[in-house]
Amino acid sequence: MAGRDDTLWFLDFDGVLCDSLPECYAVSRTAYWTGFLGIPEPPASAADQAEFSRMRPLIRRGADYLLLHLAIREGLRLESQEAFDSLAAREAERDGLFHTLFYRARSELLERDPGRWFALNPLYPGIAEILLRNRRNRAVLILSTKEAPFILEILGHHRIEWEADRVLCSGKEPKLRFIDRVLADRGAARAVFVDDQVDHFRGTPERPVRCVLADWGYVRSQWINRGKYETISLTGLPALLPA
Repeated sequence: MAGRDDTLWFLDFDGVLCDSLPECYAVSRTAYWTGFLGIPEPPASAADQAEFSRMRPLIRRGADYLLLHLAIREGLRLESQEAFDSLAAREAERDGLFHTLFYRARSELLERDPGRWFALNPLYPGIAEILLRNRRNRAVLILSTKEAPFILEILGHHRIEWEADRVLCSGKEPKLRFIDRVLADRGAARAVFVDDQVDHFRGTPERPVRCVLADWGYVRSQWINRGKYETISLTGLPALLPA
C-alpha cells in the first residue's frame, strides 16, 4: 500500500474551510441588482435569503450566484442540479459578465469595508487550528473556484501563514481534471479531495483520487443519505489529514 508521502490533500474552501454564504449573498445581490440590472438593491427579505441558501448547494463558481438571484426574481424554484444547469445553459452568454460583476462587487466591498467583508467570511469552528497545524505541510493544498487572492486575504486575517502556491483556483476546469494535472506536475501518485459539492467528483482522473464529502458545508441531505459518497464530519477532518 502506498505511503502518505506520495499523496496530496486538496481541501475546498467555501463550504469546507470557510462559511462564505453571508458574503456571497451580499456581494452577488449587489452585483445582480446594481451591476447587472442597473437599479438600486431592494430591501433584502428573509424569504429571499432562505431561498438563496436553499439553492446554494447547486452552484459551482462565483458567477453562478447571480443565477440564484435571477431565479428568485423570476420565481423559478430550482429543485435539482439538472434544473440549475438548465438555467445556466439558458444564460450561458452572460457567464463572463456575471463573473466580472461578481468579482468587481467583491473587490469593492473588501476595499470599502474590510471589517464587514471579513466578518461575512468566518472560518468554520476548528478550521483555523487545523490549517495552522498544516501550514508548513506542502502536501496539503486549498483548491477552490474562488480566486486565490481572496482566500489568502481571509487566511491572513486569521494570522494563518499559507504559501500562495498552495492556494489553487480551478476556474471553469473540472476539479478532478485539475487535480490530475497537479499530481502529475508535483510527482505525486494519488490524492484525497474534500469538497461539499458532489458535482466536483464527476470524472475519471488518471491517478487515484479519494473523494470525500464534507457533511457540514453547503451539502444537500440527499447527497449524504444516498450512501454513494464517503462522508466526513468536521470533527473527523483532522484525522484525515497528514498532521
